[in-house]
Amino acid sequence: MFSSTIILPKAPHCSVVARYRLYSAAFITCIIILLPAASAFAQPALPDENRYVYRKIPDIVVQTAQKEIRLSEIYTTHPVLLTMVYTRCPTICYPYLQYLRNELQNIRVDGYRVLVLSLDPRDTAEDMMRVASALDLPQPERWLFGVTKEIAALTQNLGFHIEWREEIKGYDHPAMVAGIDRNGYLLRILVGFQATSRLAEVLREMQGEFIPSYPLPGDNTIFRCFDYDPITGKWRMGPGFLILFTPALLGLLALSFMSMMITPSTREKRRS
Repeated sequence: MFSSTIILPKAPHCSVVARYRLYSAAFITCIIILLPAASAFAQPALPDENRYVYRKIPDIVVQTAQKEIRLSEIYTTHPVLLTMVYTRCPTICYPYLQYLRNELQNIRVDGYRVLVLSLDPRDTAEDMMRVASALDLPQPERWLFGVTKEIAALTQNLGFHIEWREEIKGYDHPAMVAGIDRNGYLLRILVGFQATSRLAEVLREMQGEFIPSYPLPGDNTIFRCFDYDPITGKWRMGPGFLILFTPALLGLLALSFMSMMITPSTREKRRS
């Protein structure tokens, strides 16, 4: 019998230093490859609400497809929910407008206007009207679409950061709405896709309605005595209310039971 032995070549031995250099080179290569993509989708600078609220909004001139109008002519008759997009937007603008359309349809608050302005100087009022037509708005009279030459003054006043990005051939900007009251003051800023209740708060505050401070739902606030519903503007009894009075109710039941037990024994003693 003949036996054959196959001898495999040994894998090259890498020192710790060599492996470190190899991994470092791979990491740096990945960073170089992914950095342009990461910068293209980086989160834009978000406005600090505490820094900009209660500022007077500049009385800019807005050009719609029908007429030229000043912002003060809009907010003195109706409080304004303002958002800024642009028609060539490849990312967030159209989904955000659809979100606003759907959410506002579910909120039972009237007497306000939604102003959609373009942040792109290339857009025209007719371009913005095509956006309005594409949205198929259920209450088109509530919405205004337009452009302005004073977009820089407006965005600076709101803390709305805009930056041109060559990687995406478009503007880097946050999706946000700003609530403006009838005196032209900025009341609230909401960034991103917020819950319906948060949007309802802004609309009610724009109307001059007092919005109380209330805890948001969470693990630490499950036993609230009352729950405030910002969508309807009403309070309803919470589970904490029942828990608060449970000891008193149990005490009354115990006293009632004891009186029922004591009364028969007292009657028997009197009979005897």
